[in-house]
Amino acid sequence: MSNYNQMFKLTIKEVDLIERALRAQIGHLSRMEASPHHEGALDNHNKIIEIMHVLGTLHNQKIWYGQTHRTGVPMG
Repeated sequence: MSNYNQMFKLTIKEVDLIERALRAQIGHLSRMEASPHHEGALDNHNKIIEIMHVLGTLHNQKIWYGQTHRTGVPMG
């Protein structure tokens, strides 16, 4: 049985593209959910939540750099 790849190497541009595509999908699903004749609103809502969790996972894996004083204390 094969194992899944646990480590991905993506550039900042590729991560940005993924995030933009996910946000566009959320926008599309939310417009459909708001439509008065759409019966799959609950399914769309659940998909939106799932995509938001993926965006949160991507956000939490980023390394954020901020300015610090020469003593190492964050500015701010």
